[in-house]
Amino acid sequence: MSSLLLAAILGLSHSADAKAPLGAHLAELALPEAVSGKPWSLANETRGAKAIVLAFIDSSCPVSQNHLPGLNRLKAEYGDKGLRVVGIYSHPGDTIAEAGQHAGKMKLSFPVLHDEGGKWARKLAIDRVPCAMVLDQGLIVRYRGRIDDQFAPGVSRAKPTRRDLRDAVDEVLANKPVTTPWTQTLGCLLSHAEPKPARADGPTWTGRVASIIQKACQDCHRPGEAAPFSLLTHDDARDWAAMIREVIDNKRMPPWHAAAPPGHFSNERTLADKDRQSILDWIDAGCPKGIGEEPKPRVFTEGWRIGNPDRVIRMGKPVEVPAQFLLGVVGMPYQYIMSDTVVDKDLWVSEIEVRPQNRAQIHHIIVYIVPEGKSFPGILRGSPDGLGGGMLAAYVPGDLPVVYPEGLAKKIPKGARLLFEMHYTPNGVPVADRSGVGIKLAKGPVRHEVRTRAILNRRLTIPPGDPAHEVRAAKAFEKESVILTLSPHMHLRGKDFAMDIAEPGKPAVPLLRVPRYDFNWQESYALAKPLRVPAGTRIDCVAHFDNSTGNPANPDPSKEVRWGDMTWNEMMIGFLDYYNP
Repeated sequence: MSSLLLAAILGLSHSADAKAPLGAHLAELALPEAVSGKPWSLANETRGAKAIVLAFIDSSCPVSQNHLPGLNRLKAEYGDKGLRVVGIYSHPGDTIAEAGQHAGKMKLSFPVLHDEGGKWARKLAIDRVPCAMVLDQGLIVRYRGRIDDQFAPGVSRAKPTRRDLRDAVDEVLANKPVTTPWTQTLGCLLSHAEPKPARADGPTWTGRVASIIQKACQDCHRPGEAAPFSLLTHDDARDWAAMIREVIDNKRMPPWHAAAPPGHFSNERTLADKDRQSILDWIDAGCPKGIGEEPKPRVFTEGWRIGNPDRVIRMGKPVEVPAQFLLGVVGMPYQYIMSDTVVDKDLWVSEIEVRPQNRAQIHHIIVYIVPEGKSFPGILRGSPDGLGGGMLAAYVPGDLPVVYPEGLAKKIPKGARLLFEMHYTPNGVPVADRSGVGIKLAKGPVRHEVRTRAILNRRLTIPPGDPAHEVRAAKAFEKESVILTLSPHMHLRGKDFAMDIAEPGKPAVPLLRVPRYDFNWQESYALAKPLRVPAGTRIDCVAHFDNSTGNPANPDPSKEVRWGDMTWNEMMIGFLDYYNP
């Protein structure tokens, strides 16, 4: 899963004991090495060091993952100055074997230890990872907090604006007082709750909670999908209980950003109040398993959610995704890769699943149809649908495959090829990606061709520091149409998005409201009842952008922002799927 896709489930540290470790003497810290299993003692293994960094990390949290290459660089740059770097895996979901495997996969160049049960993390009030401590040569804690602000929930900057850990290291090595000895940690909550006996009338995993998690969470929280950790078993959920409680309680999960009455959208992802409370009560009770067998696991189609596709079309060549962004670059430029498959006949497609090969490193994919003799972006010029012209389908984390009602389909004409627009988000692990799309053909007669329309404003100019800059766009249907789905699109400064509909001679009425737009979750909202509108009906889109310092995801609030494909630019588009009856 990408770092941006998983930011939505993370948060900030508010532990009342967070400053407790400052001044602590850690001469007794002793843990086994994760790779070799051999005993390791801080007092013995760091003799002669002028400063020591203890970095509490884990194998799943995307914020922790993104900071690991930086810890390698810190060790390389400061090693000859007397600094030692040590990693400590304290998450209950990481066994010593898994911690060792992860350290090898990430090519960590410093010793890594395993903190069984989070004993030392609890003792030192470490409530989130990653969390760093700087010790002086007397093994006294002089700094505790974040590494820097380059990576955080919803944030991937080109470079940090604060270097808290490095500043503390410099001051300790120079025998100076640490100017800022404590900072908030940014990342994933650790779960260190002690098991409690189940109440006779309370929720248990086997009794109720498992079925809620299966329905609401496991589409993404399972191996091979976008979420950073699995929730298939009781032990999985127990190990991530603190994180689950936070995101369920504040309604960040399941991800759903439209403000609409229940039943308005057919793909709505929300938890009923009673289900949310059952999960919270279960966690507060200590995550009791209950009696009896684990519930029968939910069955997922291996490889494809639509079942076996009639055809699979892949990118014509793989893309090498680096472990991290290049220094000074906000993100990896979009990649445009043509398929090596030429369609041999007209295809009417009723089910479409765009499937990433490496979900953790992919923010989104858009697949375009490029007819024979045409080029991209030439296919968009002159199209009444604008940027939506020729769009087959897209992938964003958490969204479901496209399945059109009977009699509706998209057309891929004979001789066409598919173009993959790839938005990669490096997460600390280099990969080679060759994603693809699976399609199922319509089984019966196709009565209507589905099209995608884009309503946009390319002339946007967002002033520096503006916390709520408004941009508008509108477009009318030339013919009678039936609207199926709605999908707003902005980048990192996107704040909110609204779509209204105005039939000829009538005032505009609300169609979609997304009051807190999140670039990490670009949902498509499917109307439960398709909306039939007459020719001349206008769709109005209104968006607001936050280009201020109050937006933590803002790449640079000092710059004016204009239209552009890259994440550090902006877009304002209202997409919709429709057909002409």
